[in-house]
Amino acid sequence: MRLKWKIGLVAGAAVLLVGGGSVVSAMQDADWLRVRLVDAVEAQTGRHLTIDHLHVWLLPFPWVGARGVHLSGVAAADATQDGQAAPSMLDAAEVRARLRLLPLFQHRIVFSDVSLIQPHVFVRRLPDGRADWLFTPPARPDTGGSAPSSGRMHWDIGVSNVSITKADVRWDDQLRHRTGQVGFGSIRAKDLDGEAPSFDVQGEKGKGQFVLTGQTGRLLPLRAKDFPVQVRLALSVAGHPAGLAHLDGKVTDPDGARLYALQLGGSLGQLRDLEPFFPRADLPDGQNISVDAQIAGSGAQPVVQGLHVHTGPVDLGRFVAGSTLSRAMLDAGRPEDALTVQAEGQLGTQALGVHGTLGTLAQMTALALDPQTAETPVDLTLAEGASSLKLTGTLGGGHSSVDVHGVLDQLAPGGTFPTADSLKVDGHVETGTTLALLKKHDAPDVVRGLTLTASVQTPHVVWNGLSWSQVSSHVAVQGGRLVADPVQAEGSGVTQSARFVYDVSGSVPAYELAAHPVVLPVAAVQGWMGAPSLMQGALMLVGAVSTQGDDAAARRGALAGHVGASVVDGSIGGPALRSLLGPDIPLKGSMPVRCFGTHMQLGDGMARIDLLAMETPFLSLHGHGTVTLGTQALDLHLSPRILLGGTSAASDLRVTGTFAAPVPKMEPSYGGRYGINIGGDDGGNDNCPTLLSAAREGGSGPAPSAPKAGKEGKVMNMLRGLGLFK
Repeated sequence: MRLKWKIGLVAGAAVLLVGGGSVVSAMQDADWLRVRLVDAVEAQTGRHLTIDHLHVWLLPFPWVGARGVHLSGVAAADATQDGQAAPSMLDAAEVRARLRLLPLFQHRIVFSDVSLIQPHVFVRRLPDGRADWLFTPPARPDTGGSAPSSGRMHWDIGVSNVSITKADVRWDDQLRHRTGQVGFGSIRAKDLDGEAPSFDVQGEKGKGQFVLTGQTGRLLPLRAKDFPVQVRLALSVAGHPAGLAHLDGKVTDPDGARLYALQLGGSLGQLRDLEPFFPRADLPDGQNISVDAQIAGSGAQPVVQGLHVHTGPVDLGRFVAGSTLSRAMLDAGRPEDALTVQAEGQLGTQALGVHGTLGTLAQMTALALDPQTAETPVDLTLAEGASSLKLTGTLGGGHSSVDVHGVLDQLAPGGTFPTADSLKVDGHVETGTTLALLKKHDAPDVVRGLTLTASVQTPHVVWNGLSWSQVSSHVAVQGGRLVADPVQAEGSGVTQSARFVYDVSGSVPAYELAAHPVVLPVAAVQGWMGAPSLMQGALMLVGAVSTQGDDAAARRGALAGHVGASVVDGSIGGPALRSLLGPDIPLKGSMPVRCFGTHMQLGDGMARIDLLAMETPFLSLHGHGTVTLGTQALDLHLSPRILLGGTSAASDLRVTGTFAAPVPKMEPSYGGRYGINIGGDDGGNDNCPTLLSAAREGGSGPAPSAPKAGKEGKVMNMLRGLGLFK
């Protein structure tokens, strides 16, 4: 061994004696090295390298220092033609490297121990697919083995070990519209020109940290035909372990046919631990996610040979309100096997399961690589107990077409939603913008993006204490227009029918609603209107209204049509009476209401109320007036009448102000005097049939219970609250 070392030393001395003079001279001439570096980089990458300042030192060992190093990006040619500064893929304030001497005699520039300090990397992919990470060396002229006709000799460049500190990388994928940025504390790469390069990368983004280690096949000067890959990724958040991933195997002929034989896997304890790395992904809350896959195939489209995905609980509420996923599995053993789907979860308070198949792994891979044009078959069943809802058809990122058939024994989302038994659905849904709807699925986007026909039937629906039987509807969506006509049901002793239209085909959303009649819970209607809970009971609606607008204020101002509303055997709270009759009404809790009715005409920004009436055991109220829909200004003229022991006391009131702040006060009579009327019939004639007929536009409906005598103490308190007695 000692003899070999001595022979090498003698040989090196001989080389230096023969060519040392020229080498020393060359090394002192930094421009000589700059020209060869620029030529070598362009010959191997097709990119332009610029160096502001370059210095070379021979002692104590040969090394190079460069300041202001810039490597052009793929868009440089386009930018230069436009007269703009060429965008850089790499900007480094300072680069230092050891220079090997012996390779210079072979016209090779080889650096070892390369150090980059605070480099800035900006990689792009342009809309035409060109990318900064894809290098296209210029074709070398065929000189028949002789030197180039220009007289300039070709030089190759090589790099052995690289050390990078405090780097930042930004990317702008204009093809897939993705951007981002990540910082690196350190990057260490060894033996880059050897047979087994290795690397160790440590980076961070926000509170997230990652460590990427691995080893590959030969990279420089040319990649090996058999290119092994062994990569490990460890994630942490705020110093706590978050997830692991690995990639093992090899790629044969990576610069040509690219034959893949890879194993991919990983696990993640909390899905939201990825948020520091992908802050705009809006990830749901998910736990215990693992993926294992085998990748094969060739060329630009690798094929997933086998796949296993498992998840624990995942919150899907942002996609479907009140929904959660308890667990899910995706499995396929071979490329020709269909992807098996199994999932269990909750929709509100209802447990649901999904099982079935998607396309083969080859079809799913094609869909992932080209979602806009590729499609895959789907055969899924939504199950709950013995009931099921089957979905069959095709899914794609662009076009999807699915048939839906089946019966659910019970649909009980919970919360404020109704419960339906034996819900039967038959329909067909189609769209040409599947991915777009998944990303943005507000009601206008869904109606514009879907074509749908469906028939829905259920024998029994319960909602807020009300029940309906024989409920059915036909729903159609086409051309930005949703029509539910008819919606039919039996309930509250009447046959109910409605028609609903939601039209977003124009520049402004438009709505139409017709009820002949429809009975709904008062609480639900008050919730839709944003009103406080003032009355309880079953609200019967009749009439037809239409409106349009982008927001609630615009829709209120554009209301047109006529509507009547009535309640029998309900109740009204003290706040509601105080807002109408005055703040001193001494009602605590609620008052029973035998009947309530109102009817109004809508148009020109006004609600013209021709009837507003209510009958309770000891209070009778009749009135009329107007409401300005835009400002909600009130101008109501009310005549409350208190029933007392076979007689009555009445006075006129005017209510102004707004819904939020009504102002009731006594109204003068025709003679300009304020006063009360005492005496007269206290209600021997039942007013409910008349007011209900007017509110129902002459239609039939449930009758109220028989009148009951009021309590004298409560009546006197009511009189005092109205200011009629002290």
